[in-house]
Amino acid sequence: MAQWIVHYANACGQLDGWIERISGGIAEARYRAEQVSSPISLDVVVQVWPGQVIDCMGFVGYAPTGTMMQLTLDPENANFASSMEEPFERMVVHELHHVMRWRGPGYGRTLGEAMVSEGLAGHFCRQLYDSPPEPWESALSGKEAVDCAIKAKQQWSTTLYRHGEWFFGQGDLPPWAGYSLGYALVDSYLRHNSEQSAASLMHEPAESFYRHL
Repeated sequence: MAQWIVHYANACGQLDGWIERISGGIAEARYRAEQVSSPISLDVVVQVWPGQVIDCMGFVGYAPTGTMMQLTLDPENANFASSMEEPFERMVVHELHHVMRWRGPGYGRTLGEAMVSEGLAGHFCRQLYDSPPEPWESALSGKEAVDCAIKAKQQWSTTLYRHGEWFFGQGDLPPWAGYSLGYALVDSYLRHNSEQSAASLMHEPAESFYRHL
């Protein structure tokens, strides 16, 4: 039987007053995901790390393997409290898609694979919550998107790309370029393959999406 074991790193009490809401959000995200995908077992680590979050949300997620996700929260962040309903659940769903993709082709070693993984995870949120793109999934202007897409096609298959530059703005590219391009190319794929979904494409190879960039 599939089980989620949630580990709260709360020895200093930084999550006091929030655990019930966090637990409820995780449970709701799991319930929605299991309506469209097979249940899996995993560990969920919930921790506090001030300043190391997405500022407009107050939290951030990370899925390093096919058996675990990490949810990092900053209760002192000004946007944290207002994001602890559906936005928090969408983060859990996003990371869950990564966990499940790790059990297939993996997150990816090339730029193209990383963009597809992020785009699919974003559309998994959209599938379950009928939600618009997150700020990082709609961060490019029209010209920026065209310019970045040209560069992405040139670097699609390389493992030597700079992840921080493509996804976190740690270089010359606009912040969140990789997330936005990934979301857009998966969106294009789904518009041309309406019988598919982010759930059904969980293990689809990245090359299937290349022509939609």
